[in-house]
Amino acid sequence: MGEMVDINDELVRSVVTVDDGRDYTAQLVWRMGNRRDMRNGVSVPIPPAPKVSVVRVEAKKKPRKRGCRVVQKAIGSV
Repeated sequence: MGEMVDINDELVRSVVTVDDGRDYTAQLVWRMGNRRDMRNGVSVPIPPAPKVSVVRVEAKKKPRKRGCRVVQKAIGSV
């Protein structure tokens, strides 16, 4: 079986995308209005990020290599 790895490792982060399955929309909206609330003297606690799906670990998609056409033009095959 596979070995356990640390998800926070820099090498692992460069190869896979980790989705924790939480909805951070309410927290993002709260952060946008946070300065306004501080200026007006209002203290609003940060809303929770509810879990909406399971945790997913997906491999990052590698970009398509587009240099082939340039090389083919240089050697005159296209």
